[in-house]
Amino acid sequence: MSRFNLLEEDWIAVMTDNKGTVEEVSLIDLFKNAHNYLGLAGDMPTQDFAVLRILLAVLHTVFSRFDDEGDPYPYIALDENYKQLEEVDEDDYEDYEEDLMSTWEILWSKGEFPAIIEEYLLKWKDHFYLFDDEYPFYQITEKELEEREINRPNPTSIHPKNINRTISESNNKLALFSPKYADGNNKNKLLEAEFIRWLILYQGYIGLSDKVIFGNEKYEVPNSKGWLFDISGIILNGNNLYETLLLNFAICHPDEEYFSGVQKPSWESTGNEVVEKLLKRQPLNNLAELYTNWSRAIYIDPNTDTEEDFSINIVKLPEIEHQNQFLELMTLWRFNERGDNKGTYTPRRHIVSESFWHSFGIVFMPNKQEELKRPGIIDWFHQIGPLIDKDKVVIQTFGMESDGNATSWVPVDEYYDYLNMSEYVLMDVVKAGWVPRITDEVENTKGIIEKTLGGFVREVKTIRNISNNDFTNKILQEAYYVIDQPFREWLTSIEAKKNKEEKVEEWRQQLKNLMIEQANKLVETAGSRDYRGVMNNRTDKYTNIAIAYNNFIYWLNQGLRF
Repeated sequence: MSRFNLLEEDWIAVMTDNKGTVEEVSLIDLFKNAHNYLGLAGDMPTQDFAVLRILLAVLHTVFSRFDDEGDPYPYIALDENYKQLEEVDEDDYEDYEEDLMSTWEILWSKGEFPAIIEEYLLKWKDHFYLFDDEYPFYQITEKELEEREINRPNPTSIHPKNINRTISESNNKLALFSPKYADGNNKNKLLEAEFIRWLILYQGYIGLSDKVIFGNEKYEVPNSKGWLFDISGIILNGNNLYETLLLNFAICHPDEEYFSGVQKPSWESTGNEVVEKLLKRQPLNNLAELYTNWSRAIYIDPNTDTEEDFSINIVKLPEIEHQNQFLELMTLWRFNERGDNKGTYTPRRHIVSESFWHSFGIVFMPNKQEELKRPGIIDWFHQIGPLIDKDKVVIQTFGMESDGNATSWVPVDEYYDYLNMSEYVLMDVVKAGWVPRITDEVENTKGIIEKTLGGFVREVKTIRNISNNDFTNKILQEAYYVIDQPFREWLTSIEAKKNKEEKVEEWRQQLKNLMIEQANKLVETAGSRDYRGVMNNRTDKYTNIAIAYNNFIYWLNQGLRF
């Protein structure tokens, strides 16, 4: 029984105007009208990020085979379903790259997608049913599940409340304040359009709380907690959904190693084939396959009624390679100097308590140091920057925080942030350019808070004989909060013709005033003990709040070079 085809049914939530109007559209309608939508508008930003990658997988698949007019490139062999049969011959690489970039440029200038996307999708219509006996989307069939041995009598059974990340309720712990459902019985009821969005998110952010795997022996590598869970999602955002898709559509991968890989989205394979590749740990070499990666083999009864309480059967799959996985464009990177990953780069997750601008240097600085590797999507931005003619560029970031339990990794909190900056500024990466200057200011700002203001706070903590570190942490967190919006506004205000020295001095003066305000709050609450002072055991010197404040002002001026 085939039901709810993603090409024809409305399920993708999009924003249609500046008033915040949201509609649900089908996959085909989305590509027909992407230029008319402001952006994705699902249940949460991380869900939009996961859905965006599905849309990009479609673009990578179609336009790696067809040009902007819908004509196949002459050196690519396709079958009757438009599936690419083999890699491009090395002798054709130069022409292929030129044709791909020409296709991207024309798509950008046209402002809307050609009919070839719909034509391709209709060839694969049977693989886009949410409920189906043969090719259920993002799932395996009952037969495929029964043909494989698992380590327990039955797969793990989960319910919609386990995959709906506005709830994330386990069977052992009640979510008292789920934002969407007041009636507990409704937590396991979803419209089909909602369910497919959550299913896509679930494959990206799942955790490790389930126990069933294929076979009786542990996988050679860790179980997947969802590839998106392990990365720090980062995308470029345009003025409408069409621009956003094109800005993140790296039609020519910045890393030459992945240039010629045949695009292999999961819908062009059976569920069994997808699982087999992951179990055999076959390396990935194309973005369509990465963007549609599975973390679980999922089976759903095709007769399921999602508006009634229902369950889903899942089996863990091994994670994909993390070390030097530079196929991934949308993540920050960490260079590991110790541990099992020593000498390699692995994805770096966002720190929920930190604003995105804290990571400015590792995002935008050129790859000139061994320990520094900027996101591939930023490399792609530098490639297309001269072609897009945009005054401002918005960079959005996404992530999930776990419950802190290493054995479960249940997603419990969401990370979302953005930066709005001049394209000229982000392209100015020369030694004396804006990117190095801003990087210096970010690091200096963090130093002023952590060391200069932090030093004053720790001195007051000693004077007041406070043993709890929460005293210092709370004040420093407040300081970061106070400067967050002013720093963002300063970044946004930087323009091509602005004098660098004047703009930097402008921020430093603002930072100085804000830090003095924070220090003054402590002085205003000072009591007689603060002025009597104490002997500081660390320095063997007498100190009181007045001495500590004077030292703070001195080091503040030194740090800001006033």
